[in-house]
Amino acid sequence: MGIIKRQSIKSSIVNYLGAIVGAMAVFFVYPLDEEIYGFAQFLYSTAYLLIPLATLGGLSLVVRYYPAFNTKNSTNYNGFLSLVLLILSGAYAGFVLLWIFFGNQLLLLLNKLLISLGIKSLDISVIQDNQIYILLLLGVLILLQFLLLHSANRLRIVVPNIIEKLGFKLFLPLLVLAYVFADVSRSQFAYALIGFFGAASLLMLIYLRLIGGLHFGKVSRPSSDFSYKEMGKYSLFGSLNHLSSGLATRVDSIMIAMFLGFAKNGAYNMALVIASVVEIPTRSINQISGPIISKAWKENDLTEIDTIYKKASTNLFLFGSFVFLGIWYSLDDLVRLSSNPDSFIHVRWIFLALGIGKLTDMITSVNTQIIVYSDKYKYNLYFIAFLAVCNVILNFIMIPKYGIIGAAAATSISLIAYNIVKLIFIYISYNLHPFTISSFKTVLLLLILTLLFYIFPADWNPYGSIIIKGLFVVLIFLPIAYFWNISEDLNEMLRSVTKKIF
Repeated sequence: MGIIKRQSIKSSIVNYLGAIVGAMAVFFVYPLDEEIYGFAQFLYSTAYLLIPLATLGGLSLVVRYYPAFNTKNSTNYNGFLSLVLLILSGAYAGFVLLWIFFGNQLLLLLNKLLISLGIKSLDISVIQDNQIYILLLLGVLILLQFLLLHSANRLRIVVPNIIEKLGFKLFLPLLVLAYVFADVSRSQFAYALIGFFGAASLLMLIYLRLIGGLHFGKVSRPSSDFSYKEMGKYSLFGSLNHLSSGLATRVDSIMIAMFLGFAKNGAYNMALVIASVVEIPTRSINQISGPIISKAWKENDLTEIDTIYKKASTNLFLFGSFVFLGIWYSLDDLVRLSSNPDSFIHVRWIFLALGIGKLTDMITSVNTQIIVYSDKYKYNLYFIAFLAVCNVILNFIMIPKYGIIGAAAATSISLIAYNIVKLIFIYISYNLHPFTISSFKTVLLLLILTLLFYIFPADWNPYGSIIIKGLFVVLIFLPIAYFWNISEDLNEMLRSVTKKIF
């Protein structure tokens, strides 16, 4: 857990810095033009959703098979990086050709199906008019994800997060400002977006080279009993897993743009960015715990997996609840200070719906990593495919009826159901669960402080209100968490801070 804790804490600091930058952009930059921000999020979400189809699951091999290829007698991982890059390149080229010949026909077929079911048809021109941007962005995202995953193999996630996440948080607001004030065209905007991820990929190549993690060479079988056939099967299952995951988490942004337009998509994604701050530690721990869990499964070390499962759950849920409460208390005041408060209609209800889903994901911990790196990885496909279908159906039903609030509710319900199913499966299969007495302490603390929000008047000066409410959350939540001994890691951190101050 030492390397996990160090890297996840450092990465969380970087991500929270990015969250501060992102929050400034959400409240002061993106409201200047909700439509262009919605356009950017649509391009990114669509390209990201297509990654599993365009790679045939090749990215899922990077972490899963790195331990097998990284043998002691090999100086280039037995050509592992060369093999994966070849798979990714071939799959992407094939996907582009299929898209060119059959993409429009599939979109028209989808619309006919929706109309026959009595569901409002999608505006497929949103994709047709922007398909060149989507395909180019897809290509650079595949390369970047390949490099980021291999960096995690090397147990390095801090610098990659600075390059990708923090870099994008800084770049996108500047790009929106350029569009608003410097007469940048929509086409130039799209190409600049693609250019950022291309530049991030180049920086990642340089970084991996500097840390000695970039080795290409002739592909060779890592051991006499290694099965390329099994590797291929895992890749295809990984593709379906990631596609289903994308449908469960990213389809809302795409469908809002196609049902309601880019402006509504921009408003929804601003609320989504705010809610995403809650799950920042999840990303860090998932990144760094994946290779550790993969290695533990290889060594059949269930004790190590159980320790990671419970510790990650305790820390994730505690820190997530603290951040949720901080936003819950100050959200209305931040909206009043924004450049365009009208852009944040329904933001509190969207945040609540998405926040509940994200907190559920945090308390159920690294359940996805436990399943996908085990010998029962195939089951994750069945769970997530079913839930992805549910999310798509719920979005089709709820977006036309309830707008962006319906999208938030549909996504949250799907995420909660998905985690419950995985939780049950892991317990039945391996007699493992993430819960401790600390989990229930945090739930109680979260519920009480969420309801205490309503004792504060709503008409205070927003600046003073943010300070008072923020101090209230800090001075109530942290002491109770400390003296209740909810998290050993939190207590250790607070003692360290206190010792330095006093």
